Amino acid sequence: MITLDKLRNDWEHLAERDALWAILTDSTKAGRKWDVAEFMATGESEINTVMTYLASIGCLPDCKGSALDFGCGVGRLTQALARRFASCVGVDISQQMIDQAETLNRFAHCRYVASSDTRLPFTGDSFSFIYSNIVLQHIPQYMSELYLREFVRVLAPGGVLVFGVQDSFSTGFLASLLMRTRQIVRVRSRVKAAMGLSAGNMQMHCLPERAVRSALGSAKIVDIRYTNTAASDFNGNLVYLEQAPTSGYVGKQYCVVKQP
Repeated sequence: MITLDKLRNDWEHLAERDALWAILTDSTKAGRKWDVAEFMATGESEINTVMTYLASIGCLPDCKGSALDFGCGVGRLTQALARRFASCVGVDISQQMIDQAETLNRFAHCRYVASSDTRLPFTGDSFSFIYSNIVLQHIPQYMSELYLREFVRVLAPGGVLVFGVQDSFSTGFLASLLMRTRQIVRVRSRVKAAMGLSAGNMQMHCLPERAVRSALGSAKIVDIRYTNTAASDFNGNLVYLEQAPTSGYVGKQYCVVKQP
């Protein structure tokens, strides 16, 4: 069984070797080839896409409140949220990611916290907006369910939660099992080749909708959209899809509101 200690150790290693590439694994950027400004710009673009989407469904969060970026890494999305909210917090399992995020921080009202516990280090009803993308897909299902419960706990009444997961595979059982094995091997191979890591890092995990609904409890799912977050060319360019992909992982983004 994968433990939080193992996850933390894996991501500390990834952060030490090449934090930006570990977050956005563009094959042309391995070996510390990401330009920091270009990398951070992908976060601004992604949050702009999300806010435009939320406006289109009449579900914009209260920007006078506080935002939480779960799995913040070096703050790619946190800095973009900080431009829009009165206060902002990024939380990550890796202390080295947090150290780099603090170096890149440009806002006095933005702070970063390292946490390797399934209970988030925040009081209940703290945040008007919580966002997490391309994070839960690297966490085993049982842990992701615990984190979803925590998101609801720390979300303020009437607050908005948006998160992405890989729901399933879009092929039959045997084909999907083979595809999953191949994709995990490809991810492991890319990481190992580019960063000198042992196999087993950065695995993909699915979180099906039935498990999501159960973990969210009484919180209301307002909308669900298919996304391109498992595509090999995702690279921080979030796109909403009209239908599920015909092969590979099925990415879903949930928009959730906590009942007052």
